[in-house]
Amino acid sequence: MSLFENDTIDISTIPRYEEIELNKPHQDYLKIIFINFSISFIVFGALIGLGITFIDELKPNVVLILSIYLVFMGLLILLFVASFKKRGYAIRSKDVIYKSGIIAESTTIVPLNRIQHIELNEGIFSRIFKLGSLQVFTAGGDSGHLKIKGIPIDEAKSIRDLLLNTLNLAKNSTIIEE
Repeated sequence: MSLFENDTIDISTIPRYEEIELNKPHQDYLKIIFINFSISFIVFGALIGLGITFIDELKPNVVLILSIYLVFMGLLILLFVASFKKRGYAIRSKDVIYKSGIIAESTTIVPLNRIQHIELNEGIFSRIFKLGSLQVFTAGGDSGHLKIKGIPIDEAKSIRDLLLNTLNLAKNSTIIEE
């Protein structure tokens, strides 16, 4: 019969995730962000142009509307660039770390034993630049999922295979122990 133990952990001995050097998304991923942004910029610009053309009440405010639109789009570009620079990921022997955000910085650490499955995605522009994204699904619901975008496709495939092999080894050792 085993006795229940609940020892106190010395917090100073816990490895600090902040000290881990994170891999950055590939520089070409910023191009994909700009392509997607440009498409949105053109669509919203066309809608504003149609509104100004066909709605007489908007015509006296053309300069104001276009100024607000351009300032808003400029701020979004700055936000996307700053956000890109703050992203990073690391694959360790026991977990996956992903960090993002500029206003509200978020660091997600997913233990490998919580991973349910892994998905590799390539969008149309990602394929052009040979990039992909890994989506890691966890047993903890939506809050534990993470998506790492902008990884060179060969590296993304290697990471996926490594994680899948690690998961298979862990499942097989659990089956043997039982």
